[in-house]
Amino acid sequence: MDIGLRHLRYFLTLAEEQHFTWAADRLGVSQPTLSRHIQRLEDVLGRTLLDRSTRHPRLTAEGHRLQADLQLLLPQLETALRPTEPPSSLRLGYAWGFPLQRGRQAQAALEERHLVRVEIVRRDDRTAGLREGSVDAALLWGAVHDPRLVTTEILREPCIAAVSRSSTLAVRDRVTWRDLGRRCLVVNNVSGMLTPRDWPADATPEIGAETSNIEEYLHAVAARRGVGVLPVSVAARHPDPDILYLPLTGAPPAVLTYAYPRADPHPCAAIFGRLLRQDPTGERPARRTAQGAEPRGRLVAR
Repeated sequence: MDIGLRHLRYFLTLAEEQHFTWAADRLGVSQPTLSRHIQRLEDVLGRTLLDRSTRHPRLTAEGHRLQADLQLLLPQLETALRPTEPPSSLRLGYAWGFPLQRGRQAQAALEERHLVRVEIVRRDDRTAGLREGSVDAALLWGAVHDPRLVTTEILREPCIAAVSRSSTLAVRDRVTWRDLGRRCLVVNNVSGMLTPRDWPADATPEIGAETSNIEEYLHAVAARRGVGVLPVSVAARHPDPDILYLPLTGAPPAVLTYAYPRADPHPCAAIFGRLLRQDPTGERPARRTAQGAEPRGRLVAR
C-alpha cells in the first residue's frame, strides 16, 4: 500500500477545514497538490472519502469513519516514528591527572557514535563532584569504595617519585618505596591516592605538608616540604624546573578508576566506561608494577 503519513495528515486537515483552499493554505501546499494526495488516498483505499457534488467537499460515511480512526492513531504513529532525541551531555569529572590519549579517544568515540557531548569538568574533590551531583561520571586515581557508585578499573601504571632538585635524593638514579618511607611525605588530603598508611609499618613516612590540589602538591615538593609520588603519565604532564622525577621501585601501581552513580545513572555512563577501557595503542591495559617504571627522563603520557 503506497500511502504515507503525508496523505493521512492531508486528509485529516481537509476533513477539519471542509475547504480545499483553506486546508492547502494551512498545510503550506498548493490546492492541486492537496487534491492529488486525497485522490491517491481514495484510489488506494478503494473508497470515496469526499462528496464533491457540493461547493465545499463533505465527508462521506467512509470519510467520517477514517477521520475518527486517524484522530486517535495518527498522533500516536507520528510520536512513535519521531527520531529519538540524544541524551543530554555527559559531564565527566576529574580532580587531577586526566588521561589525555585514552580520555580524549573515548570522548571522540561517544560524540561520534552516540551523538552525546562530553563535558570535561575539573573538581578538586575525592569523587570529582560525583557525590554532590555536579558531574555524571568521574575519573579518579586510587581505589574507590562507595556502594552508591559503580566503579571500573580503567588502567594501572607505575608510579614515579617527585623530589626537589635540592633534596639529597636528587643525586640518586632511582629510589625505593622504603627510601621514601624514611622521608617526609607531601599528601593531597582532598583527592590524593596515597597516605602514610600505604607504607610498611617499619617504614612509614611522616606528613611534611598537606595540600588540596595538584598545583599545591608540586609547589610543596619543590619547596622541600616532602617527597611526592605520582603516576608516570601525570608526572610527564607536569614538568617543573625545581622537581626531579626518579624511577621508583617497590611501589604499588597507580590505579585509575571510572565511577558513576548506581542510582539513576546517565544513559551513556556505562557505554563511556567501556570506551575508556579500550587502550588507544591497541594493547592490553597496562598492569606492570613499579619495577617496570620508565627510567629517568622518559615519562610517557597516556
